[in-house]
Amino acid sequence: MIGTFDEAAASYDSVGVDFFTPMGAELVRRAAIQPGEHVLDVGCGRGAVLLSAAAAAGPTGRVVGIDLAPSMVELTAAASAHLPGVTVQVGDAQQPAFGPGTFDVVTAGLVLFFLPDPPAAVAAYRELLRPGGRLAFSSFAAFDPRYERAMKALAAHTPTPQRREQAPGMFGSEASLRAALSAWSRIRITEFTQVSRFAGIEQWLTWVGSHGGRAVLAAVPAERLPAATTAAEAELAGARTDDGTIHLTTTIRVVVADR
Repeated sequence: MIGTFDEAAASYDSVGVDFFTPMGAELVRRAAIQPGEHVLDVGCGRGAVLLSAAAAAGPTGRVVGIDLAPSMVELTAAASAHLPGVTVQVGDAQQPAFGPGTFDVVTAGLVLFFLPDPPAAVAAYRELLRPGGRLAFSSFAAFDPRYERAMKALAAHTPTPQRREQAPGMFGSEASLRAALSAWSRIRITEFTQVSRFAGIEQWLTWVGSHGGRAVLAAVPAERLPAATTAAEAELAGARTDDGTIHLTTTIRVVVADR
């Protein structure tokens, strides 16, 4: 999976579709990051959360972003080079290498469900926070069913059909999230809905290739891509509006918990 994101880094969140950036901004808003706070953004990607967190923390704050994909780190470091309080480096979101009580806020935008042991990661983040600090993370609550059907249509044209994993364990419901966060206090769980608009099937395919969906798209043999595209387009037909654009709705769940 790291390789997939490393390959997607150049186009990640950069194909003219509102998706990760507004979701990251909303996570930061609900985390209520204050001027001067020290923030760790794990799995920072191309900075959807990190850049918004830097704006909220202001010139007196400090924001550190870590990611295991070297290309993500390189590009995000370049994009944030003008911000003196921001550092971006290669690092593992499962076990960040920082001392206890280093940060006021730890953020994780749509990343925890990729980790081998999310509950252990959450426990590690708690140790990184100062007393009264908070954790803010997001996960997918619901995909647009037309998107899911379109991805299955693509996957059906791979030599070995791909199976998209559902968010495991703690991400299945609000109750399972609260159970996984039993060591935390004042847990707030809310949802946010994002509508993403695509000019047509070609932009949708470009977008799929710019994030984790790239693994499925890359597995479709070149000679089968036209048929796969036609099948996916048929599944997206119900999402077309009168002007011909495709509108897909994604719901994310945002969790903010105090140490």
